[in-house]
Amino acid sequence: MLCCRIFSVLMASLSISLLLMALSTDYWKVSFASAGTSHSGLWQYCINTGLAESQCFAVKDAFGYIIAARVFLIMASLAALALHVFLIAAFMPSMCGILGKPLIASMAAYVAGLFTLIALAVYTAETWKEKTSSQLQVSFAWSFYSGWITFPLFLLAGIFNHVASLNAPSSGYERV
Repeated sequence: MLCCRIFSVLMASLSISLLLMALSTDYWKVSFASAGTSHSGLWQYCINTGLAESQCFAVKDAFGYIIAARVFLIMASLAALALHVFLIAAFMPSMCGILGKPLIASMAAYVAGLFTLIALAVYTAETWKEKTSSQLQVSFAWSFYSGWITFPLFLLAGIFNHVASLNAPSSGYERV
């Protein structure tokens, strides 16, 4: 079951990388118009008129759904950090009782996946409802999709770690 643990670490590493990339970049939505293009994220939006460099502005008065997406993605990042700590610690032998490091790591993966799902579902639902001009084409961009990819990766990390912990030999007095 060592391969399940290693696969879990790889899935968790990939998911936290994609999550942090999605959280920090500003390509969640892209807008195309005759005057130019623009792209926006959770923290800033940029406008490119085609004549000069793109100008970026910080989102000062963010809508509630953007704040909710920020908060839940930050909480998902913290849960993913705990996931990494417990996944690495699971390779070290110790006696932790019924709530051992592998089980805590699996729960952290599920919690990170749940927070990611909540953040992206709220963002998707509210963005989908926005009214746009008929001369403006708006679509989701790569930061948004990399955020969605993290959800199944967190679930896979939790499942593989859980399977590995169920099939691992028990530690303690039972082995003596």
